[in-house]
Amino acid sequence: MSYGTQIKVGFARQTAGGTAVTAVGSFHGFALTSEDVGLEKDELISENLIGRFEQGATYDGINRITGTIDFEVTPRNLLTALAMAVNWSPPVLASSGSLRVHEFMPNTADFDATYVKAPFTMYKQFSDSNSAEQFFDLQFGGLTLAFGQGQFLNGTLTLAGGARSPTGVGSANILPDAGDVGRLFPWNVSSISLGGAALTAQSEISVSLNENMDALYTINGTLAPFKYTRTGFREVTVQGTFYMVDRAMLNDFVAGTQKRLLITAMNTLASVQSGYFNTLTVDVPQLKITAFKPGASGPGEVSVSFTGRGVIDPSSNYSLRITTASTWTAGF
Repeated sequence: MSYGTQIKVGFARQTAGGTAVTAVGSFHGFALTSEDVGLEKDELISENLIGRFEQGATYDGINRITGTIDFEVTPRNLLTALAMAVNWSPPVLASSGSLRVHEFMPNTADFDATYVKAPFTMYKQFSDSNSAEQFFDLQFGGLTLAFGQGQFLNGTLTLAGGARSPTGVGSANILPDAGDVGRLFPWNVSSISLGGAALTAQSEISVSLNENMDALYTINGTLAPFKYTRTGFREVTVQGTFYMVDRAMLNDFVAGTQKRLLITAMNTLASVQSGYFNTLTVDVPQLKITAFKPGASGPGEVSVSFTGRGVIDPSSNYSLRITTASTWTAGF
């Protein structure tokens, strides 16, 4: 039997596709709340009529690696997630003492002719059942950051594909950095502004990046993908719930006004260095609200769910920018 408490998960960036990372020291330990990464296989079943009621012959069809990973955000697992799903080579905006400020904007070009995102290797071990798996060439096509009242900042990674090592892998003591344990972002350390004005009546808000990518299969002698490709435009989506204290957001929706959304979360449990703390800033320079329909559903407080879309800003040429301040120096 295995306990979820005994799982060990780590990620390492590959320098190229096709070869998994094996050096234990290259993996970043990843704290998470749940995951379902694994192998899925389609089935090919013969439709020939063979004079029997039973189904005919069956063969393996397309093989794929799918799954999602949910995690409570910490400074280090956040940076790993951003490297996998947003930008695999983020620039360092500031470096002073222990402080590192990284800027993550979605990459403007594919990794190469085969991979949309930089390929990563995942190590997953259930240490109490002597079972470990290794997945490589992983392509993460989506990331959601969710801020909610009474909750920790939460993240969700969505996997678009990858490969599984056909043989078992040995045990490795891959654990999150001890200095990262407990460095969470509770709801009361976050602030939101829209168009420069504070949004204080927001009960929850999430920002999602969807690269709209998928595996492409060909007749290439294997059950694995030939390559990964984009199937649509990159999407930045914002969803939230707003207590109806004024008409400002409704007026923006009616008029089609686009405004800058800024969300900041700062963990003040321990300083990075004097005067600086682990900080996350989510910047959507042009948010267009696409759905906002006030309505009463009882005698209580009126809350409204809304949906918005991040539009590329011609002046800054981006639709999403995420900056982090931390002590992260280990690279990606």
